[in-house]
Amino acid sequence: MAAYYLGLDMGTSSVGWAVTNEQYELIKKKGKDLWGIREFDEAHTAVDRRMMRVSRRRRQRELARIGLLKEYFQDAIAEVDPNFYARLENSKYHLEDKDVSVRTYNGIFADKDYTDKEYFAEYPTIFHLRKELLESQEPHDVRLVYLALVNMFKHRGHFLNATLSSDSENRSIKDVWNEFAEQVYELLGISFSDEIDYMALQEIMCSTDISRKKKAEELVQLLKIDKKEKQKIALLECVIGLNVSIKTIFGACISDDFDPKMKISFSDAGYEEKIVDIQEVLGDENFELIAGMKALYDAAILNQIMGGNAYLSIARVREYEKHKSDLKILKSIYRKYATKKDYDDMFRSTEKGSYSAYTNSTNSDKVANAENGGEPVRRGIEGRKKEDLYANIKKKLAEMPEDEDVQYVLNEIEKDHFLPKQLTASNGVIPNQIHLKEMKKILSNAENYLPFLKEKDESGYTTTERILKLFSFQIPYYVGPVTEKSARNGGNGWVVRKEDGVVLPWNINEKIDMKKTSEAFISRMVRRCTYMSGEQVLPKASLEYESFCVLNELNNLKVRGEKLPVEIKQNMYKDLFETGKRVTKNKIVKYLIGQGVLCEGNEDELTGLMDGINGTLSSFAKFRAVFGDAIYEDSCKKMVEQIIFWCTVYGDSKSFLKEQLEEKYAKDLTPEQMKRILGFKFKDWGNLSKEFLELNGCKKDTGEAASLIRMMWETNDNLMELLAKDKYTYQEKLQESQEKSYKILSEMRPEDLDDYYFSAPVKRMVWQTLLVIKEIEKVMGEPPKRLFVEMTRSENKKEGMKNSRAKKFLELYKKIKDEDKDWKKIIESADEDGRIRSKKMYLYLTQKGRCMYTGRPIDLDQLFNNNLYDIDHIYPRHFVKDDNLENNLVLVEKEKNARKSDTYPLDEEIYKKQLNWWRELHQQNLINDEKFKRLTGRNPFSDEQKAGFIARQLVETSQGTKGVATILKEVLPEETTIVYAKARNVSDFRHDYNLLKSRIVNDFHHAQDAYLNIVVGNVYYVKFTQNPMNFIRENKSYNLGKMFVWDVKRGNETAWIAKPENGSTATIATVRKVMAKNTPLLTRLSFEGSGGIANQTLYSAKKAKEEGYIPLKSSDPKMQDIKKYGGYTSVTTAYFILVEHGPEKKRIRTIESVTLIWKDRIEKNPDELQVYCEEVLGLINPDIRVRKILIQSLIKREGYYMHISGKTGNQIKLRNAVSLCLTSEWINYIKKLEKEELIDNVTREKNMELYEVLMHKHKETIYAKRPNPVGDKLTSGEEKFEKLELETQIKILLEILKLTQIGLPEADLREIGGTKNTGTIKVGKKISGLHEIKLIHQSVTGIYEQQVDLLTV
Repeated sequence: MAAYYLGLDMGTSSVGWAVTNEQYELIKKKGKDLWGIREFDEAHTAVDRRMMRVSRRRRQRELARIGLLKEYFQDAIAEVDPNFYARLENSKYHLEDKDVSVRTYNGIFADKDYTDKEYFAEYPTIFHLRKELLESQEPHDVRLVYLALVNMFKHRGHFLNATLSSDSENRSIKDVWNEFAEQVYELLGISFSDEIDYMALQEIMCSTDISRKKKAEELVQLLKIDKKEKQKIALLECVIGLNVSIKTIFGACISDDFDPKMKISFSDAGYEEKIVDIQEVLGDENFELIAGMKALYDAAILNQIMGGNAYLSIARVREYEKHKSDLKILKSIYRKYATKKDYDDMFRSTEKGSYSAYTNSTNSDKVANAENGGEPVRRGIEGRKKEDLYANIKKKLAEMPEDEDVQYVLNEIEKDHFLPKQLTASNGVIPNQIHLKEMKKILSNAENYLPFLKEKDESGYTTTERILKLFSFQIPYYVGPVTEKSARNGGNGWVVRKEDGVVLPWNINEKIDMKKTSEAFISRMVRRCTYMSGEQVLPKASLEYESFCVLNELNNLKVRGEKLPVEIKQNMYKDLFETGKRVTKNKIVKYLIGQGVLCEGNEDELTGLMDGINGTLSSFAKFRAVFGDAIYEDSCKKMVEQIIFWCTVYGDSKSFLKEQLEEKYAKDLTPEQMKRILGFKFKDWGNLSKEFLELNGCKKDTGEAASLIRMMWETNDNLMELLAKDKYTYQEKLQESQEKSYKILSEMRPEDLDDYYFSAPVKRMVWQTLLVIKEIEKVMGEPPKRLFVEMTRSENKKEGMKNSRAKKFLELYKKIKDEDKDWKKIIESADEDGRIRSKKMYLYLTQKGRCMYTGRPIDLDQLFNNNLYDIDHIYPRHFVKDDNLENNLVLVEKEKNARKSDTYPLDEEIYKKQLNWWRELHQQNLINDEKFKRLTGRNPFSDEQKAGFIARQLVETSQGTKGVATILKEVLPEETTIVYAKARNVSDFRHDYNLLKSRIVNDFHHAQDAYLNIVVGNVYYVKFTQNPMNFIRENKSYNLGKMFVWDVKRGNETAWIAKPENGSTATIATVRKVMAKNTPLLTRLSFEGSGGIANQTLYSAKKAKEEGYIPLKSSDPKMQDIKKYGGYTSVTTAYFILVEHGPEKKRIRTIESVTLIWKDRIEKNPDELQVYCEEVLGLINPDIRVRKILIQSLIKREGYYMHISGKTGNQIKLRNAVSLCLTSEWINYIKKLEKEELIDNVTREKNMELYEVLMHKHKETIYAKRPNPVGDKLTSGEEKFEKLELETQIKILLEILKLTQIGLPEADLREIGGTKNTGTIKVGKKISGLHEIKLIHQSVTGIYEQQVDLLTV
């Protein structure tokens, strides 16, 4: 067969593909042009499912523990009250649903003289009961002891402080403070005084008698901190819970443009929600300090909670009594000074900031209304925060006379201790050991009157001992699910069992092989190396990995364009980096000046870094503090690397880490060293393996051999330079090391991708791509001659950058004094009208409003006049395609740019005149190192540089695309050449030949880009081959800016005909012909629904309706009535079925959804589907005609194509699957409409024309057949459209185009008489009565398809 090319445009939600011959003509097979789009939903990580699974497992284990506790108390309780457990179990039901034997309003006690009423009068809260059992050795009812214990089993506290003993006091503020102070010194280089009165420190931090502000002031005094030391003060304010700017806390350790408004407050109720974003912005290393400060804050809060009491329950009862007393005072104030309305608003309403909202309950009938059925409100009240209540009280008290009571309330609010609650977010700081200490005392007292607690069973432990072990035991998280069935049945388990049976705290080592289980966990957890897919990566904190990160950055440093001498770099590494702190640019500059490498005043000659080196040797510094100079010895390094590995794997569980250390290094570590190591926190993994960093190779010119990491030390080459084929052998060695049994394409399975570290979205994209290639090979009968690959980048980063431009410039210009211009006003104005998003405005601001080559002011009013001002490329496009705003573009006067032409370096005249001004821009951070280097460079491009510029157009640098290419190389034969197509080159080609794309018109652009990847990629490939250096050596000239102006040939191969001769056709004519086609095949990945069975919001019985809700507990027959017990809504659909049902003479066919909750039952027993139809759907005599119609399946209904998307109520939701076809003239016009600012040639007349074209499409073409057609709506809205402002017309046209996009159509057409969601496609379930409805099964490319008639099947 004739050779063919395959082009791919890969994205995380689609793969565009195209197949051509060597003349770029589309190949036809099965009567179809071979190009198309494979669409799919972007994959997401399983984090939500994992969290649900963990939560479910935790709940199951809690129930198992409580089950054992019940068993231990069973006989003793049965003697006193045989129905006690049954009564507790039935307390959740309405009276009529309770078992007959316990059908009473009492849910706990139902004795003749002791019922729930007497119980709650004696013990208002569970803490009153626990306190009583703690303090009294007198005999108590066994049921009371059980209730106290079961409450503790339900609230066991956290397990984060493994070193804390249950018999000791709370963790001392001194210990936590010292850890915090060490962290601050390591990261920020700030040290607090060593001479601290720790008793006074603890007293201040844990006091409930002074406000947070006062605490901060007293701490500043105690630690003798100068008021000018803002950073130290910010750190102290943060640890006692005040709201502090993160920028102030971290100072120079974070970039200058960090948002100063981003603040943190541990006492803020919304802290947990904000912390995720803060961690993302700060990065892991900086966030460790936040975690350390939070630990200190938590320790102080725990001490406050305990209030100097030995037991938690005593402290809790004291808080209860204080709340009671405070409430009495507040009520008396309101009765004395407030109006009746104010009193009712505070105590009898559910308004935000009221007492009822604060306690989330009210008994008053005055708030009863129709919605809650006239009953008291018990939960779900808005505005419940303590801050809301305090603000409301303070506002009212400000209007009242300031008597003693009023002053008391205000003081207590200031101290944040008014009306304390027992259930707050602060309870999260209470460790398990605090509860355990209390439990020991309760059981010790109870043993005096409950003899069964002292009895031993076959385990050799007494009942008390078993209860305490159950309470304090935590299954190691590296064990996971304790049943091997989990893994065998496709679950998530990995445990290795020694023997079957129930796993209990006292037999876990007999039942489970802990060592093998731990190894299995590590194998699952640690990801694979980017370059050597079979090898495990190193921890991010590994000594070797940290060294690599630092050296890789250090080896980029240049002074006057030359890399640093190796000896200077090595000395800098030892002198600056081995301290473990982040090394800023200023420190490097001072060091190099001290070494005589840089001269003072010429700091700008140092390039290759922004504000410092990001990598640090923090692990090295931490362990040098533990082991001293022994850290330089190989044996010590090896031990440290192993410890870091364990710390990373078991970091959240100090007890398991301690076990490993004691087992392996008990003889090597002193108790003090062990303690310090257990205090270290390491997490996350690098991207590279030890095997990769220690890969052996050599220099090709000298034969000098060394490992890759060693070569980074002994030379000044970074990783990319070491992997270059022309200088070193590492690339060849890497390929040799990867020799393994490659799978051919037809043998690939989804699980084969697990060996590569791909994110979930990339993994799905790769697999869909492989399926497309596989099918094309099958159709064509052989692999492609060349495969052209482009992987699209995410645009989110770009958007975020645009949004932060104004913020960035406002921060920069704050430090620049310019009396001629009001820069703040200029920046804000440009941000408001959108000009700041333009390249010219951005460059204007980076150049302080002056021409980069003359220094003359630029007239802002004339900025967009292209006859006056132009954008120039410092490195000319002739040599390199680099449109990077930050690195290569400058704003200049048009006349000056014309003079510069395509030469480099810049004219000597420009250089001499502008050098000092460029230096000023660089020092003010308005231009970066790279741009400054290019402006000031004085050497012409070398051949190596030119070859490098060309190589950039042929080689892909993104890790994602490299990983994909690795797989493609493995599965495709050697005869297939893989060529990278650069998105930028294709974009330029589209622009140059006016082949613009509009994403809003249709999705054809994915297939078109795949096609253009072939055309453009092949032109570059043929012209330069894959060895640009050879091209340069042949002395051939080139101009990357004019690649398609001349013919491109090599040997007998012609890649581009620019000027046709002898009857040949210009290649662009072929390209235009193909691009004008409307024939791309569209397919969509269909699937079964998965995830949560329903929306996680539980609706109360008052809100839940029978239709569309599932019961609170499906497994409990008594709780099926959602009108009594509430339920969940948004039930997840697994798939659809086609059913015929009804009485004999009135049979109908409907498409029904099968819910996820039934999916497993039906898979285990197919007959259950019939049961589902009869019992759940209530169908009469159901006959299932199609057992499974997947979500996103393609259907053709009355001639219109749609994808089944989901279910809403009794209707089926559908996605549009018909692509809109428009001429290139209209596509180019719509492209202009998509731009945010108004552009020339966008007119009301042209808009009217486009409106009529779209109206015609909806009235006269296939779109008229769609359910809920919009043709008539557009006709009736035509007159209104004509009268709209130009901007509103554009908005409406873009909305109308949404109705024909592939996906869920919906448009806001209120401006022309429509609705906010005009055009949504929903149809009834019933298909009987339709003329046509077919289910279409498509192959992955759409080349093959099979139709099923749903009316006759």
